[in-house]
Amino acid sequence: MNFFDSLICEVSALTDASQKINYPYNKDSLWKDVGYSQVILQRDTAFELDGIGFNLVTSSEVEDGIVVVGDGLENISGKRNFARVCLIQIENEQDQQKAYNLIRKIEYVKYHHFPEGYMIRTSSRSHKEAVRVSKRAVKDGISFQKVGSLLISKYKENPAVKAVRVIYITARDADYRQLEALAKKNNDITETLNHIMNTVKFDCDSCNLKPICDEVEGMKELHFRNASMGG
Repeated sequence: MNFFDSLICEVSALTDASQKINYPYNKDSLWKDVGYSQVILQRDTAFELDGIGFNLVTSSEVEDGIVVVGDGLENISGKRNFARVCLIQIENEQDQQKAYNLIRKIEYVKYHHFPEGYMIRTSSRSHKEAVRVSKRAVKDGISFQKVGSLLISKYKENPAVKAVRVIYITARDADYRQLEALAKKNNDITETLNHIMNTVKFDCDSCNLKPICDEVEGMKELHFRNASMGG
């Protein structure tokens, strides 16, 4: 499953030239997961992060870790633009239906982890992601390494997930417009996969997702293979 590899290369290009800090994944120092969706009131808020969040799944090699491009949580005040990108390595599953089902399970995780004092607002219909961090969490030493390690641990509860690299971007000069464009393209590829895997036959010439099929290597072949299997 390498449909998203070109996007991974573009994300890497955007972050490689930036000042960044790499942290190891520390499964022994996870930020607490409270197990439910929190409400952090404005009066209890230290700052807000407003931006995008998306996952890129691949069977290519990924190294566990957390990357911070810009300020860490301990150095932010006020409102800040933000992006979170997870590069997730899965088993090289030859059965495309199983690989597709795995991607869907992986996407489920981001809606079901609840770091204490770190309220995440996101939507299954968009790549928008906003975070509100509490004053108490900042006082208690919250960090991207601890929050990222918690997220990695949640993904790794699925044995098919081999490695996860979480990239947090808060730099003021980051190209958020390009990151949003990549997030949208990621959505387009995922939507195209949904059509291919759930609709055996359809008219390619009239399909509004044809440009993605034409552009992404292997997508058209997957479509024709599925159509053939459907008889």
